[in-house]
Amino acid sequence: MTTATAWSPMLEQYFGMKHRYPEAILLSRVGDFYEAYGDDAETIARALSIALTSKEAGAGRRIAMAGVPYHALDGYLAKLVAQRRVVALAEQLEAPVPNKLVRRDVVRVVTPGTLLEEHILDRSAHNYLAAITAFDDVIALAHADISTGHVGATAFDGESALDDALAEIGRLDPAELVADVPADVRAGIDDALQHAQTRIAPPVLVAVDTRARAAVDGFSLDASMAMHRALDTLGAYVRRVSVQQGGRDAFREPEFYRQATFLALDPNTRKHLELTRALGANAKATLLATIDRTRTAMGSRLLGRWLLAPLVSRDAIAARADCVEAFTRDAGRRIALHDVLDGCFDLERIAQKVRFRRALPRDLGSLRRTLALLDPIEDALREETLPPGLQGIAERIGAFADLHADLAATLRDELPATLADGNVIRAEASAELAECVLLRSDARSRIAALEERERERTGIKPLKVKYASAFGYAIEIPKAQLANVPADYTRKQTLANGERYVTPELRELDVAIASAESRQLRLEQALYEQLVDRIAERVDDLLVTAGALAELDAFCSLAQIAGERGYVRPAFVDDSVVEFVDGRHPVMEALLGSSFVPNDLRMSASGSRFILLTGPNMGGKSTYLRQTALLVVLAQIGSFVPARAARLGVVDRIFTRIGAGDDLASGQSTFYIEMAEAANILRRATDRSLLLIDEIGRGTGTVDGLAIAQAICEYLLEREGRAPMVLFATHFHELVALADRWPLVANFHITAVESTRGGAPVFSHRVLPGSSSRSFGIEVARMAGLPPTVVARAREIAGALEGRPTLEAAVPLRGKLAKPAIIEQPLLFDP
Repeated sequence: MTTATAWSPMLEQYFGMKHRYPEAILLSRVGDFYEAYGDDAETIARALSIALTSKEAGAGRRIAMAGVPYHALDGYLAKLVAQRRVVALAEQLEAPVPNKLVRRDVVRVVTPGTLLEEHILDRSAHNYLAAITAFDDVIALAHADISTGHVGATAFDGESALDDALAEIGRLDPAELVADVPADVRAGIDDALQHAQTRIAPPVLVAVDTRARAAVDGFSLDASMAMHRALDTLGAYVRRVSVQQGGRDAFREPEFYRQATFLALDPNTRKHLELTRALGANAKATLLATIDRTRTAMGSRLLGRWLLAPLVSRDAIAARADCVEAFTRDAGRRIALHDVLDGCFDLERIAQKVRFRRALPRDLGSLRRTLALLDPIEDALREETLPPGLQGIAERIGAFADLHADLAATLRDELPATLADGNVIRAEASAELAECVLLRSDARSRIAALEERERERTGIKPLKVKYASAFGYAIEIPKAQLANVPADYTRKQTLANGERYVTPELRELDVAIASAESRQLRLEQALYEQLVDRIAERVDDLLVTAGALAELDAFCSLAQIAGERGYVRPAFVDDSVVEFVDGRHPVMEALLGSSFVPNDLRMSASGSRFILLTGPNMGGKSTYLRQTALLVVLAQIGSFVPARAARLGVVDRIFTRIGAGDDLASGQSTFYIEMAEAANILRRATDRSLLLIDEIGRGTGTVDGLAIAQAICEYLLEREGRAPMVLFATHFHELVALADRWPLVANFHITAVESTRGGAPVFSHRVLPGSSSRSFGIEVARMAGLPPTVVARAREIAGALEGRPTLEAAVPLRGKLAKPAIIEQPLLFDP
């Protein structure tokens, strides 16, 4: 912050406000601009690529100044928030008066996690603000989407508490995290989020009486206190940045949950599976984009939330699947409901705008239209044959006939974007407003009538009543008629060709007309605020209804995609099994159509549980692994799956070790990251977990890599009775011998046939029993454009190594022989 003494009064005011919000860029309204001074001016000039100027600061000094037009604020605000910056907005709280400092104050602080602006938010994704706190040995995490009111809290204890909390932060991917934790925990958070887009904010210092909070069912007293503290930390932060509204009452009742109630997906798994975000350039290459046929933003957000937290309760999964099946069988009902939902607006975000008194006229117009559609939705769900889940949705849709009638009676049919120009409230909503509207609309005829009366009274036929912006209405008399001007006329202005006069009646009419517009705007503002207050009393009911509509939309979407693509309902059993007949990768199928090749998978509790998958590069091993995980995720959100048949037990965790890259910022190599991911898998996998491991050990030397790969396989297989389900894709063909020693291991391979021309492989992408003898790596290198001499030399070397069990083989070098060598692994550091 810029510091100085004896600033000009305006700058004293500015830096006084800035002192209260030192973390924010302060934009202060000055006429038609929002301006920043000093360091903040230099910051926004760089961040927004706008001009940096200067301003007289008092005592002959100047200070840096930059600003943006008030009408363009939204666009510039979006750019600043996208850069994870905090912006404080100060408004003029009174009309400007010459030679007097206008009173200003901060009315809102815009932060990445507290946005309400729809043009900045992603309509189909949550924008979370999270808070992490510690209470004794417990770490608690609370999160809320201020724009929808959705809020939840959970707690972690034990040695893995911080790791579990960080995993949950990764799932939520908050835009902003308020960290109220000890220094050692904060250091771990900083390390974990150093490359994330999450802004870490300091807590707001408030007195939190955790003793006044009730214990939460299913949680210890310490965990309950920790979660309440996290929720209070959220509320304090919201109250500070929203200035006028907020606190814990800014969102609905929290959902207290345990991480164990969802299928665990660590950050690497979520990334590799591309559940809601694509790794490549095609943004539609995600599971969410593939199955999202929702008609509302609420439904799309809920579907994304389900994908990131699949269920592990068979009863809960079955309840969702029952709803999907009902709509799959009754396509007519589903289509009719989806058509009605298509007319619904984002009730969650409208309700929250009302709560924060930020709702614009068209928001209320959208609310009016949405409430009108609730009755046909309820009617379509009132049938005893429907599953309990759908009947429950009907029961959660509130009765809003009185509120809809209030909106219809108060608001005009066509609504402007803002209140600034009026014409928002119906004239008949208030007798005083009706008078103002009539006066404004009838002004021309009343002026014309006065003009005609004055002509008859004075006998001056050229007399005209005209309007001048500087003087208002006046009677204009030409010079030739000045002798006939009545005595009660008061001269107002001399013109080149005549004079302008006013009369008491015209002056009174002029004042009435001039004040009618401002009176109308003031009345409409007051009536509008009263309407918003009445709606605010029903915000919680509106949010419950919004949640019901979102569920209904999500079920309709899943049923529609099941019908379009031929998905089937999976059967869940008690045993730990995963079986798919003609399973298909949902995303690849959507992109490739009928050319995608389906494959079977069978992993049982007592039979084959560890599948070693070999085959050529580009054959489809990674696709097969990802396909398996995506089908499990779909099944456990209650969706149907792309297969001819599916049978599985509930999976508690999915781990993937698919691909990696160097983390240059932290100095971690590809191989280090690979091993760190493998370590996490081995440490956390249970007998109900599904492990998808692709090409482990390839980031180091052949001997080291093979040794590590085999050791990992053996570690997993030696867990008697607790072995997880494993799909292990590899080019280390030596590993296929594990099937001879371990009954749980089954060898499968991706098939490829060599074409008759040039030996180029043709990939069938079929997964069949048995191991593969070739990887076709050199041929794939040739297809990728490697120079022919390099390809030829590679074949020569491969031929020399063929059949050799170790790297002790003598490989012909150009004119020489390589010396045989026995590889001895040294230690990286001296013990």
